[in-house]
Amino acid sequence: MKRPTLFHRVTYCVARAGIFMVALLPERLAYGALGMVGALYVTCSPRRRAIGEANLALALPASTAAERRRILRRSTANSFQNVLDMIWSLRLLAKGRLLERVDVNGFQQKVSTPPPWIGCAAHLGSWEVAASSLAAIGYECHALGRMPKNPLTAAFLRRSRESAGFVLHPRRGGIRPLARALAGGKVGLQVIDQNQRLRGVFVPLFGRLASTERSAATLALRRGYPVYVGVAVRLEKRFRFRLEVLGPLHPALRDGEPMEDGIRRICTDLNRALEELIVRHADQYLWIHDRYRTRPPEEMVGADSGGPRA
Repeated sequence: MKRPTLFHRVTYCVARAGIFMVALLPERLAYGALGMVGALYVTCSPRRRAIGEANLALALPASTAAERRRILRRSTANSFQNVLDMIWSLRLLAKGRLLERVDVNGFQQKVSTPPPWIGCAAHLGSWEVAASSLAAIGYECHALGRMPKNPLTAAFLRRSRESAGFVLHPRRGGIRPLARALAGGKVGLQVIDQNQRLRGVFVPLFGRLASTERSAATLALRRGYPVYVGVAVRLEKRFRFRLEVLGPLHPALRDGEPMEDGIRRICTDLNRALEELIVRHADQYLWIHDRYRTRPPEEMVGADSGGPRA
């Protein structure tokens, strides 16, 4: 861990104090307060609001502008509530009571494959609860994740998640320990719905090419791991969830198919599964993320030559 600066220490202490104060509130009040903050944030942020409305127009073309604004407020509220989800999941795991609040029956009926397998998720529902629930069921989980720049915050999140039963590896350099964990019979987890600035594969998402994470598809193709796509869906405006899962996919290269084509095909299949879950629970998805920011080289050439810009 790099040496924290004074700014890092101050911001970390302020954030921890804020989380502590919110966590003291009754559950329903705390979730309501953070939900209001999230809805207010997207209302007061023209840039994020514009990104969210554009994403929703792609995904739900039949919806009205008023419906998209309503979904956007609810979904951003849900995203802010994920901070509390991490706190509550740690509390309940420590007491052995997490699964009292998370319905895993459908998941356990669907997922009969013993590890190793790969689980892919999106910023939908509660990604913190999804991983913690797998640990509560009894899986040892290893995940790739983007860590905060503040080293104190990064260390806190790593400790918290490891105490919840899953090991978090950094996105840069983390693929090798993740591959070793899978080879050792563990579960590999990855959130695959964020824009990839470098080395992404361009495949459709809601009808538009999106730079997509390739690691899960690559590991699955090379080692034959089955892949599930799943989320923890919020059932109420507080800590109540249900695990939903699609799959399994059994990635394999077709006769004579180049590896790059196989990766693109599997990433396309994964995005289709994400689309199904996202549309099903549109008011719980992180629409304000600039998913289409990185564009294919051919689009950039067209823009440089005076052609239309994306």
